[in-house]
Amino acid sequence: MDADKEWLDRLSRCSPAVTAWRERATNPEFAVPGSSLHADEVPGLLSVETTAWYSMCVASEHLDFTLDAMRATATMYPTAYFPAVRTAFMGAVNALYLLAAKTRVERQSRALRMRADELRAQIVGLKDMALPEGKPDVARTEFIDQLRDRQASLQQAAAAIGNTEDVSRMKFNQTGAVNWVSRYMLHHSDDPMITGAFQTIWRDGSAAAHGQLQYAIMRMHQNEAVSRESGNTVVHMRGNLSQDVGPAFVGTVLVLNECFRLYDLRRVKH
Repeated sequence: MDADKEWLDRLSRCSPAVTAWRERATNPEFAVPGSSLHADEVPGLLSVETTAWYSMCVASEHLDFTLDAMRATATMYPTAYFPAVRTAFMGAVNALYLLAAKTRVERQSRALRMRADELRAQIVGLKDMALPEGKPDVARTEFIDQLRDRQASLQQAAAAIGNTEDVSRMKFNQTGAVNWVSRYMLHHSDDPMITGAFQTIWRDGSAAAHGQLQYAIMRMHQNEAVSRESGNTVVHMRGNLSQDVGPAFVGTVLVLNECFRLYDLRRVKH
């Protein structure tokens, strides 16, 4: 199909950038003293740079994996690529949500909330984990104590930037971050559809990753329905590069490219 060929060409043009980002992940260039990004640090307690950089590395890894899988299999799987691209998208979104914030306190506060929510979720997960009856709970208790210590350090970081919230109760609104980044990218694009497109990557990627039927139902027009003698109908799902994975991949590349632009701008002294 001509549309698929066009999108394959677009992905091929993205490939050198993805490769370069993966190479940078193996040999990172850190923020220099006196730079904006270095000044965002709450020494020993909170690092905006580390939080953003990790998300950027995860994003580039999943983009690279998606390209490798497509080349190796030459198969357009119906749902398998979208979870990987979604992970890349979320990594890019979260990094840009940090790096594009206008003020230092805002960048620090966002990094604080992200880290606090991660620790809270880890603790909740450990507490909910079922253990075989009669087995000692020492390892889990020790791990939770370690996480509590990290929360205490984050509480100090919160105090240092003037935030009085209880870190152990902080939650990060991922949908809010997606919407914020969508609006930000709209100001850096001439495409008025970009906001809805990014929100679709987030929602459709989630449906694909969680095996939700709605992902297939929304794509009935591109699937093949086969009637059987029994009266039942079987739907054969088909992947669609030009309407699903292609736009999601390129959209993620746009966000991640902006992340690296801002990272490189902020990591040097001007």
